[in-house]
Amino acid sequence: MAWHELNKNWHDTTVDYCDVCGNLLIARYWSFIEPDGGETRRCCDETCERLFGRLRRLEESAAES
Repeated sequence: MAWHELNKNWHDTTVDYCDVCGNLLIARYWSFIEPDGGETRRCCDETCERLFGRLRRLEESAAES
């Protein structure tokens, strides 16, 4: 869990989006590792990491119903 800079050349036209909420990542992003899958996620900030956890729990509880 750490902040990372998006280092791009001035002519790079690719865009990066938050893996949780879909907002555009401009200059930096917050990264964290999924507790279950071990996959690294890039998001806007720490609040999106918490949102990811809440959505995961909601998804799991819906699957159990």
